[in-house]
Amino acid sequence: MIRKSVIISGGFGDIGKATAEKFAQNGYNIALTYLSTFDTEFIEKLKSYNIEVLALPCDQTNESNIISFLGSVFKEFEYVDAFVACAGRAEPVQMLIDKPTETIDEIININLRGTILFNKAILKYFMEQKHGSIVNVSSIYGISGGSLESVYSACKAGIIGLTKSLSVESAPFVRVNAVAPGCIETKMTSNLTDVDKDCIIDSTPLDRIGTPADVANSIYFLASEESGFITGEVLSVTGGVARY
Repeated sequence: MIRKSVIISGGFGDIGKATAEKFAQNGYNIALTYLSTFDTEFIEKLKSYNIEVLALPCDQTNESNIISFLGSVFKEFEYVDAFVACAGRAEPVQMLIDKPTETIDEIININLRGTILFNKAILKYFMEQKHGSIVNVSSIYGISGGSLESVYSACKAGIIGLTKSLSVESAPFVRVNAVAPGCIETKMTSNLTDVDKDCIIDSTPLDRIGTPADVANSIYFLASEESGFITGEVLSVTGGVARY
């Protein structure tokens, strides 16, 4: 019997790590991408679940990097069940009229173009094997928009559009869904002040800020056969917040 395997881009980010551990706990082999940050201790933690772990550098703004990475993964694991697009970066908080064009290009390249390129590349494998599940990480800002983070919001909205389009384009063999996290305790939100956090908590029906594990649990559900009749959906992981 072939062990199930998952590929996670941005696997050393907070949500990426939580997602990798969730899949490892459920017996999946794990393949992770990283750019500059490599965590040996975390790799050993994953291996303690008696699974195989492959972590390779990959710049998702470079299509040849993605193709090379996937070639290495499929050579190692032979068969992959799921892909989770976690890689991305935050946008400097700034009005669009003041934002340098170079910054705009960088945010779009990493968050949107890179996600599109990874979806394109992995779909070729999934369509050939006539099976696969993709979960793209969007954001509540992709639904409601985020003031002073307009480019990031546009990218995350684009990921939702990508998800819905591919869910039809790649059916019936491949399912494509997305999660849209709200405020989650990660490095990307570490600049929030206590006052900011209190305001967010006050406007959150579940009365707390989310954790990476909250998002990972939702990703795992959408990637696994537990959601076998779900595709083209966007699952908001916000504690009940529609907008803030």
